[in-house]
Amino acid sequence: GYLQTDGYSGYNHVGESPGIVHVGCFAHIRRKFHEAWETAGKTGRAPEALELIRRLYAVESDCRKRLESGVIDTEAFLAERRARTETIIAELHTWLEVVAPTVAPQSALGKAIAYAQGQLDRAARFVGHELLTPDTNAAENAIRPFVVGRKNWMFSGNILGAHASAGIYSLIETAKANGHEPLRYLEYLFDRLPCCNTAQEREALLPYRLLPASYAEN
Repeated sequence: GYLQTDGYSGYNHVGESPGIVHVGCFAHIRRKFHEAWETAGKTGRAPEALELIRRLYAVESDCRKRLESGVIDTEAFLAERRARTETIIAELHTWLEVVAPTVAPQSALGKAIAYAQGQLDRAARFVGHELLTPDTNAAENAIRPFVVGRKNWMFSGNILGAHASAGIYSLIETAKANGHEPLRYLEYLFDRLPCCNTAQEREALLPYRLLPASYAEN
């Protein structure tokens, strides 16, 4: 399948595993240029890169709206998005090559350019599947409730405590992703688990196998 991440090198080993397509993130590329623009007092050439990325997102928005409204089917969506996006990515690639020699490598803009050059090919892979978007924003938004509260549970006691916490957080987020109200789901889950005698009965309670409507009246 696909693994979409930012440019942290720790993901590279997993991304090189057989059967995995490692996809990058344009939001993180954009962020570097925005920081460079602010560092330079909102002057310099960073807005040129930002404009190209803005155009890429405009294509994504236009194509996806027409896909979701049924104006175009998945095949047409992929073909049009690829054609329009590849032109912009080619412009960005050329811009990076032209501008890179003209800025100090250790400057904020130089670092933004180096990051973009290292991530651009990987980030462009999102065009290969209709479920992929240009960035990891959906995943980051999903984990934000956990990240915001992490200082409240920094100390899990030991490795087993951390493992148990990860399981609970994953269960809750999966429940939310499958349309369950988390507290109501957990109440039903803890009520039913003692009655389960087989692995199959327990697996039937997993949030992606259990329909919220099946226990709504309980």
